[in-house]
Amino acid sequence: MNFTSRELRLIREMERRLIGVRTFADIYKAIEDVMLLVCKAEHLAVGFSHVDNSPGLEWEAPTVKPLLQGYSAWAPRCFVYQYTLSRPNRAARDGVMLQGVPLERTETFEHSVRAGLKLRRVLATLLFKTRAKFLGGLAMYKESAREFSLRDELLLQSFIPAIKEAVDTVQDFQAERFRGDLLSALSREPWAGMVLNALGRRVEETGTARDVVNDWYPTPRELSHDVPADWVTFVKWLSSLDGVPPPDQRTLTKPRGLDTLKVSFKPSTVLRPGCTLYEVRIVEELHWMREEWSRKLSPQQLKVADLLNEGARDEDIARELKLALNTVKEHTKEIYRRTDTEGRLDFVTRGRRS
Repeated sequence: MNFTSRELRLIREMERRLIGVRTFADIYKAIEDVMLLVCKAEHLAVGFSHVDNSPGLEWEAPTVKPLLQGYSAWAPRCFVYQYTLSRPNRAARDGVMLQGVPLERTETFEHSVRAGLKLRRVLATLLFKTRAKFLGGLAMYKESAREFSLRDELLLQSFIPAIKEAVDTVQDFQAERFRGDLLSALSREPWAGMVLNALGRRVEETGTARDVVNDWYPTPRELSHDVPADWVTFVKWLSSLDGVPPPDQRTLTKPRGLDTLKVSFKPSTVLRPGCTLYEVRIVEELHWMREEWSRKLSPQQLKVADLLNEGARDEDIARELKLALNTVKEHTKEIYRRTDTEGRLDFVTRGRRS
């Protein structure tokens, strides 16, 4: 289509501003006056998908923010979302999207009225890099009855490639910085760690976390998107609470023989708009004795062996376990026989888990 010299000047200015943007606010500022002037709109809203892939959008929409608060809850019933989702990266006007249904009969119109707005017209698009990578959405609104024209639709369509590229660049930049912040927070602790969002999806993890998960959850049915299913359920429960429970109520334990896996959850120290994140501390409490030896001993012999490892004398063991001294000596002799060792020092030295 042919642009007027004024439109061309505004478009070139917008493209210049989009070069080197680093934040979503930068994108909004770069396109706001051009979009509103060229398409003769009164309101602009731009939404960006969260860097942790959680549902919803992070909005830059100063004048229509009341309409978009909690939008993710009713978006599936919004005619704008329904239409543009089926036609990604394509601009569309309300007259086309409504397909003959009066605007006043839509839930979207009801929400705008409750938000104190009188929005009568909309021109919108959803932005996708690929079908699997959702970037965000853009909408312009009018309060007058005068509809957006086909020319307005074609103008927005011509803007989409430059805006989409800018959004993708910012999201890649922020995702990398976000990942660095998360890894920095996890690296302050000596244990294996993971970060989950409110749905229990993995956002980041330390290098050792995957080995621990694979060891303790070896079958696919125990996992949900590579995260232990019981962790996912627990995080969803935490996210549903009004407030954060005390630390002793934020820990899961998983026993395996004499070993225990302790997994504790806390709100992440890395904050992002729209992101509810939990840092997961993964600690293996492994029994000191090599597993093939511990399987040879009875429960009472294991108690005696633990005290031997702590350096206790026979008299100390008898007092601790409330046993006769001769009984303790019989247990120690049987322990050495079953493990083919020649006494206390040999047993403790060779019996330690490597």
